[in-house]
Amino acid sequence: MKKIVYIPCIVFISFSCSSAYKYKCTRHTPAVLFDQNEFAKKTNVWDFYVHDATGNTYKGRSSTIENQTFNSVLVERPVDFLPEKLAKNAEGRWNEVHIYVKASVVEENVSVEFSEDQIAEVVSFVSPSQMGNVKNSNTDTESVGGILGGVLGIIIGGVIGGILLIGLLIDAILDSLFGSIGCYIATMAYGSYDAPEVMVLRRFRDERLKKTFFGRVFIANYYAFSPLLVKFVQKTGFADRFIRRKLDGFVDRLRTKNNW
Repeated sequence: MKKIVYIPCIVFISFSCSSAYKYKCTRHTPAVLFDQNEFAKKTNVWDFYVHDATGNTYKGRSSTIENQTFNSVLVERPVDFLPEKLAKNAEGRWNEVHIYVKASVVEENVSVEFSEDQIAEVVSFVSPSQMGNVKNSNTDTESVGGILGGVLGIIIGGVIGGILLIGLLIDAILDSLFGSIGCYIATMAYGSYDAPEVMVLRRFRDERLKKTFFGRVFIANYYAFSPLLVKFVQKTGFADRFIRRKLDGFVDRLRTKNNW
């Protein structure tokens, strides 16, 4: 049985490991930026960042690559350092393209352009040729992750909902029974609802069992099945010879332990 329980855990861990991102930081010559089969093919896919010679970083807006020039409106924005490989928690950065220019000062909030000879280096995590694999990988990961998340959500929600429902049913049963029904078996054994031993057992029920969830579960089952047990015991005559002897020992322990 334990092996069966471990299987989902192994599958989940294997899936997590296999879906880890392994996109490496790749450095390109400036010419790759203007190749119409590379980044210039679909500029709207990429997030362009421009780094000037003084170390400032700018996010590009409305970026285009035309006539062998890179055109963009730049806004200064600090960016995290470029890791050698994207970690799982940095997966959203896969489409970043970082352009390092030779200029010392870049003007903000105006359209600027850079030609190939003004660019020192281009850095990215994914090349355009990998775009199809990236999209499929993201889609597959989201689909499988969504399915696993949905299944786990249903299971956890079902368990929690079941516990709450059981608790409500137990509380309802207890509320309806405690006011009108005594301890069936104890009353039968001692012959009276007001017998001292029965009162000790009722006190144990009210001051101990009712204050815990599993105690309420026991009480609910006790009141559900004890009437049938009483009918059976009364027919066999075991009340005085067996049940009372057991109850006497239990009641004595309760009195000693709780000073009742």
